[in-house]
Amino acid sequence: MPVWNGEKFLAESVDSILTQTFTDFELLVIDDGSTDRTMEILRTYSDSRLRVLRLNHGGIVVALNHGLSQARGEWIARLDSDDLCLPRRLELQWRALNRHPQAVLCHTAVTCFGETNWPVGQARLPRSRSFTALRLCYQCPIVHSSVLFKKSVALAAGGYLLEERHAEDYSLWGRMLEHGEFIGLTERLVQLRLHIQSVSRQNLETQLTLTRQIGIRHCQKFLRLNEADASRANALLMEIPRARSWRDWWWFLYYCVPRLRWKSVELYAWLGLQTLKMLR
Repeated sequence: MPVWNGEKFLAESVDSILTQTFTDFELLVIDDGSTDRTMEILRTYSDSRLRVLRLNHGGIVVALNHGLSQARGEWIARLDSDDLCLPRRLELQWRALNRHPQAVLCHTAVTCFGETNWPVGQARLPRSRSFTALRLCYQCPIVHSSVLFKKSVALAAGGYLLEERHAEDYSLWGRMLEHGEFIGLTERLVQLRLHIQSVSRQNLETQLTLTRQIGIRHCQKFLRLNEADASRANALLMEIPRARSWRDWWWFLYYCVPRLRWKSVELYAWLGLQTLKMLR
């Protein structure tokens, strides 16, 4: 849990972890040079599972990578310092990973709440490797605060990249997907807090630019396209179905989809649904 001047919601977030039904973990809080009451709040806890590391302010990517390097466990669960976990979050994710030993990451559906009317869509949660890859070609379908992933795989994939701050998780998921399966749980096990002061809201324009660039790179990698075709595919997928031209959609179905590195029933069902929406 990285935190920077997070006194307003920090205690709620920490409490939601320390009261988990699954108890065999350490909670590593990385204080990124806070100047508010963050450290004072953290000192009120006597739970031996809580470890606090303090850094000079260097930004979230520096804090995240420091947390990865210092974590004692082989599996990393993430939570932002303003979000909340439901009590069985870690228990259910750990069970899912034990049922799928080939998986390197588990994520969950989320519930959004907060003090702003900032619209957030609840898109379909990808369950298969192929559909996850396709979604990564135009958006980030995995909520950062919901993940439980294998530390060694994240490090092998290069960790979080400083030059992709504000979209650092989106890039990492694309690199980790090459190492193994992802599991998506439809249970809403994390509550994502929306508020005006959130990092995502304050850096929305930068985040959207990076998302576009990373999405094009994922199109190149997962659909095995050149840069021009990848840019075309990314733009097409970002459009709502009724705004797509049939010419572009048929090009995507017959030229791009066969190139996708993995296939699944879920993938073809989504493509069929998109086609039906265009017909309507």
